Amino acid sequence: MNMIDKAGIPAKVAEFMARNRAKFGGWTMKFDSTALQTREAALTQQIDEAVGQPLPDGAEEARAENDRIAGLIEQREQVRTRIAQGNAEEERAAADAAAQRAAGQGNGDRPPVTVLSEPRVYDDTRHSYFLDLVRTSLGRGDGDGGVGAAGERMRRHQSELDVELPARQQARDDIANRQADSLMAPGRGSISRRSRDTMFEKRVNPNRTDGQGGNFVPPLWLVDEYVDLARFGRTTANLCRTMDLPSGTDSINLPKIATGTSAAIQSADAGAVTSVDLTDTSVNAPVRTIAGQQDIALQLLDQSPISFDEVVFADLIADYNASLDLQVVNGSGAAGQVGGILGVAGINAVTYTDATPTLPELWVPLLQAASKVAVGRKVAPATGVVMTPSMWYWALSQLDTTGRPLIVPNVAAMNSMGDNGLLESDGPAGMFTYGLPAFLDGNIPSNLGGGTNETRIITARWQDLFLWEGSMRTRVLQEVLSGTLQVRLQVYNYVAFMANRRPTSISVISGTGVIPTAGF
Repeated sequence: MNMIDKAGIPAKVAEFMARNRAKFGGWTMKFDSTALQTREAALTQQIDEAVGQPLPDGAEEARAENDRIAGLIEQREQVRTRIAQGNAEEERAAADAAAQRAAGQGNGDRPPVTVLSEPRVYDDTRHSYFLDLVRTSLGRGDGDGGVGAAGERMRRHQSELDVELPARQQARDDIANRQADSLMAPGRGSISRRSRDTMFEKRVNPNRTDGQGGNFVPPLWLVDEYVDLARFGRTTANLCRTMDLPSGTDSINLPKIATGTSAAIQSADAGAVTSVDLTDTSVNAPVRTIAGQQDIALQLLDQSPISFDEVVFADLIADYNASLDLQVVNGSGAAGQVGGILGVAGINAVTYTDATPTLPELWVPLLQAASKVAVGRKVAPATGVVMTPSMWYWALSQLDTTGRPLIVPNVAAMNSMGDNGLLESDGPAGMFTYGLPAFLDGNIPSNLGGGTNETRIITARWQDLFLWEGSMRTRVLQEVLSGTLQVRLQVYNYVAFMANRRPTSISVISGTGVIPTAGF
C-alpha cells in the first residue's frame, strides 16, 4: 500500500502557491457569474428590440444598423463564452479542493477560495502521461513517485478532462454559431437550431456502405452452391416399362392379335368343332428426337471458377426429362411428338362432374377407374394412380364429419380412405385403401376440358405401357461459333413411346370434379 508523505505536504503547498502567484499575481476569489448573466440578458433584450424595429430606408443607415446588431450578437456570445469558462474553472477548482481535503490539507475554518486557473497535471514536463499509463497498466515502476503517484496523476488528469472537454466543445459551438449568424441576411436575427444543424458538414464514420468503407467488405459468392431451376421430373415416364432403344430404326412395330380363336363344347360325338379364324393388326411407335442447346461465350467457360458447362448440361438434361414426361402424358402424335396417354383411342373414360367436389364423392370415380382396368385387362389389376400435386394435397385436406382427415399418416387408422406415405422424388406420395399407390406428376396439364381448367387423374397398369430411350448424347461444338469465340452445348436423345399397346389398361378421370380447387 502507498503511504502519504505528510512531511512533504507543506513544501508542496508552498510550491503550488508560489507557482500561482508568479502566474496570476496572487489568488483570485471565486468568480461571480451573476453580473455576466445580467449582462447577457441585457444584450439579448437589446438584440430583440433592434431586430423588431424596421430597418432605415437609406442603404448606409441600414448597413450601420446591421453592423450594430452584429456587434451586439458578438458581445453576447463573448459573455456566454466567459460564463461557460468560469463555470468550467469552478468545477475544476472544486475537484482540486476535494482532492486536497482527501490528502489532509483541508481547513474547515478557512473560507472557501477557488483558483481560476492552474497548470494542468501534464503541463509540468517532469511528468509523462504515457509513462504513467504504462506504470498503472503494468503495476510497476519506481520513477516519478512510483505506481501510486502515477495513479493519482491519472485520476487528476481525468478530472481535468471531465471539465475541460465540455468547455472546449461549447467554445467550438459558440464560434460556429457566431459564424452561422454572420451569414444571415441583415435584419433577420439568429439562425434556428435546425438550420445550424443542416449547414455544417457532418462526417460519417466508416461503415459497410459502399463509398464509406463498404468496398473493403466484398460479398461472398458461393457459386458451387448455385440454385438450380426447379422443374417437375419424369414421374409418369418412370412408371412405364422402360427399354433401350434399338439402333438402326426410325419406328418400332409390334404385331397384335385383333380377334382370337375360339374353343367351345363339342355338341356331340363326331360333331362339328368350333373354328374361328385369328386376325391380327399392329401397333406402331415412331422414334422421335428431344434436343436442346445453349450457346455461351468461351470467356465464360475459361474464367468461371466452376465448370460452367456442367451447370448448363445439368439444366438441359433436367428439361429433357420434364419434356419427355410431358410427351408421355399428353403428346399429340403429330409434328414430331410421341402419342401420349391422354390421346390414346379406346382408353377407359370416367367422368366426374361436380361443382363442389369432395373426396368421398371422388371415391366412386377412383374405384370405377381401377375396376375398368381390371375388367379390360381381364382381372390383371391397375398398379398405380397418377395425379397432380394440387389434387393430392386437396385430397389430404378433406375431413370427415368429426374433423378427422380422410387420408391419414402412414399409421393404423379406422375408416380412412388412404394413408399419406413418405413422399420421395418420383416415388409414391401415399396409398389408397383400395390398394393402389398415388404418384404426383406436375406435368399433367391443368388446362383441359371445356373450360380449359380441368386436370386429369390417370389409373393404369403401367407395365403395359412401353417406353424406349436411347443413350443421352452431349456435344460441345466449337467450330460453328468460332468466329465470335462462342461454343454450343447440345443434348439430344431418341425416344419411342407405345401407350396404345393395350388401351384398356388405362383409365382417365375427367370432368368438372377434377378442376383444381383454389389455394392448392
